[in-house]
Amino acid sequence: GPDTSHLQWDFNHPTSSPWNQAVISQLMCLLVDMQNNWTIETRSDQYWAGKITQKLTWIKKCFDRAKPCVCDNLSVETSAEVATRLVNHKDETLMKARRDMQQQTAMVATKEAKGNDDVIAWWFLHSVITRLGSDGMSSEDSDGEDTETIFCTHTLPWRRDIIKELTLIDQQRLQESSIF
Repeated sequence: GPDTSHLQWDFNHPTSSPWNQAVISQLMCLLVDMQNNWTIETRSDQYWAGKITQKLTWIKKCFDRAKPCVCDNLSVETSAEVATRLVNHKDETLMKARRDMQQQTAMVATKEAKGNDDVIAWWFLHSVITRLGSDGMSSEDSDGEDTETIFCTHTLPWRRDIIKELTLIDQQRLQESSIF
């Protein structure tokens, strides 16, 4: 199994592989030891195993994205081309975040122009989304064209439960598709 002093995730196999499950198990043992010194709410082992798996899956996604791709002429990308592709991907992600924020502002402004009674609540929700930023509510986009964007909140121990409010924003966005 994995060496406890030098843990390595196997990026070539799924999370469910025996090796990666052993890594998660050893990380869980380290986490349980550290958790005794924490002042935050105690979480279940299943919760922490899920968070470890989620983080390592995200790292694998970044790792895979940074691998050189095969070009149309069957040559392999150079490191400069990989860097350019990664910068372009980041720029596209930031552009999408800006566009999403502009759409949120347009939706609230439209409600205000219509004279809706709940416009104050919508401006409050807009300020929450602005404060959370793009990391507070992330979209899980698929490359398929027949899918819709699903927003998932990052549950942080210090953050109030606002899932209902964020779900309301998503539902409103889908209902008022003409704004977007």
